[in-house]
Amino acid sequence: MEAFLSRLSAVCEHDFSVGWLPDSARRDAGEFLLLREMHRRVANSFAVVCGILRREFASSAQPELQESLRRCEARIVALGNLHRFLTIGGHQEWISVQFYIERLCEALVEAVLEPMGVRCEVFADDGIFRSEHCELLGLIIAELATNAAKHAFRERDDRLLRVEFINNTDSWVCVVSDNGVGSRAMSSGVGSRILESQLQALDANLVRKSGLDGTSVAVTCQI
Repeated sequence: MEAFLSRLSAVCEHDFSVGWLPDSARRDAGEFLLLREMHRRVANSFAVVCGILRREFASSAQPELQESLRRCEARIVALGNLHRFLTIGGHQEWISVQFYIERLCEALVEAVLEPMGVRCEVFADDGIFRSEHCELLGLIIAELATNAAKHAFRERDDRLLRVEFINNTDSWVCVVSDNGVGSRAMSSGVGSRILESQLQALDANLVRKSGLDGTSVAVTCQI
């Protein structure tokens, strides 16, 4: 059961790393809507898996198995909720960015960070943004937070991730930082190229700093 849940988590993390199409998707409304539909269908698939698990193990009277099933079901539901937060652009035209980031981080904690022993602190100035911009920002935060949870801490026990969204009058700055052990520059693999596409679509730039006291990534955009 736990191995099954681990495989589901890997699917979710993989989807973050390929969760955005190249710049053409920004220009092509059909592809943009297709992306949202993909996330929605993944979230619905998690709900189907929960139903299957309930039916398969409903007749078991073993307390240990039932407890394992409860944990798996809660994690699957959390992963589905996280995918729904990453499709907010299809629901409303204008939303509170503070509310969105706070709720997104709650979903990240429940689905990804808490199971990996990572605490999360969130601070966000408020503003009213187009939902498509919040969706892009959410994909970037999810990518950076997931990467930090997977790679930043190693054997460190006191694991802390901080997400900040700050209004600098002429620009907005999103900072995702951790108290990990530091890491080398981001690789040039698929994940970093996809992140670059997200930044271009948001017309943002990224500055990364890393040392023995952790890593911080600042994304600056003019929305």
